Amino acid sequence: MSRKIFYFILLVALTLASISCSKTNKENKPSEGRGRQAIVVDGVIVGFSEYERTITVPGTILPNEWVELRSEMAGKIVELNITEGTWVRKGQLLARINDADIRALLQRRVIEEKLAADDEQRKKRMLEINAISVQEYETSLNKLEAIRADIAQSKAMLEKAEVRAPFDGRIGLRYVSPGAFVSVNTTIATLVQDNPLKLEFAIPERYASLVSNNMDVKFTAGDGQTQYPAKVYATDAQIDPETRSLKVRAIAENKSNQIIPGSYVKATLVFEKSPRSILIPPRAIVPDMDIQNVFVYSQGKAKRVQVRIGERTGTTVEVIDGLNAGDSLIISGLTSVRNGMPVSINIKQN
Repeated sequence: MSRKIFYFILLVALTLASISCSKTNKENKPSEGRGRQAIVVDGVIVGFSEYERTITVPGTILPNEWVELRSEMAGKIVELNITEGTWVRKGQLLARINDADIRALLQRRVIEEKLAADDEQRKKRMLEINAISVQEYETSLNKLEAIRADIAQSKAMLEKAEVRAPFDGRIGLRYVSPGAFVSVNTTIATLVQDNPLKLEFAIPERYASLVSNNMDVKFTAGDGQTQYPAKVYATDAQIDPETRSLKVRAIAENKSNQIIPGSYVKATLVFEKSPRSILIPPRAIVPDMDIQNVFVYSQGKAKRVQVRIGERTGTTVEVIDGLNAGDSLIISGLTSVRNGMPVSINIKQN
C-alpha cells in the first residue's frame, strides 16, 4: 500500500515540474516581431518617369531601286554611253547593240507601206463604182495591215537593241567595253537609286502587332554614331516560321549620299511613349516561380508586394501594377529580408 502511495506522489511531482518548466520557457521566449534585430537595407522612393518602349535590331541598307543593265538581244555593242559613278535620268540611252539589219528592214517596210496604202486607196475607189470585187479590195487591205505589223515589229526590235535607264539613278561599275559581243545574260553595268534608301530588318514575333506604317525608326549606319530618321512603310505578309520574326522595311532620305547601300545598320523602333511609368532597378525584383515580388518599407517592417512587370532593359524594369508613386522600395539585402521583418532603411537617390 505504501508503495502505491509513493508512486502516486512521484507522478504528481513530475507533472508539476513539467508544467513549471513549460511556463518558464514561454515567459523567456521573445514574442513575434519583438526583440528581433532590425537589418539595415537600402531603398529608393518610387516615382513616375518618362519611358519609351523600344527595340533595337540589326538590319541592312537597301537602295530604293537597283538593277543590272542587260540587253534584250545578243549582238555587238556599237554605242556605250556609260561613265561609272555618274547620275543618269530615266529613259537616257546607255548602250546600243548593232541594229543595222533591223533598220534596213524597217526602211524597206516603210516604202512597201506607202505603195500598199496607195494601192488600197485606189481599189477602194474602184470598189465604190463596182469595178472590182470585195475580195480583191480585202486582199489589198490585208497586205497593207501585214506590212504595218512588220513595221511595228521592227520598231520593237530596235527598242530591244537599246539599253535605256529604267529610272533616275547612279551608274555603278561597268563590265563591258565598246565593241564587245554581249548576250542577254551579260551584265553591262549596274544602276542604283540611292535617294531615298530602304532599311530592312526583322523584329521578334511578340512585337509584330505593335508595328504599323509611318512608325518612327532611328538608325545608325556602319560604325558611325550619327542617328538618322526613317519611317516604316511596309511589313511582310507573314511571320517567318523558321526565325519567328517579321520582316519590316522603312524608308529614309539620303540627300547628302552619306549612307551607302548595303551598309549594316542598327535600327531602333519606338513603339510607345509613356510620361507616367514606374521604373525600378532589376535587382529589386524577387522572383518566386512565375510570380514577381518586391519588398517595400512600411511602418518599420518589410512588406512583400506582388507586381506585374512589363518591358525589361539592362538598367530598369517597368512595373505595370503593384507599386504606387511614393512607395519606399527596398533594393538591397533581399536575400535576408522576409515578409514582416523589422528593417531600417537608408533612402538613396534614383
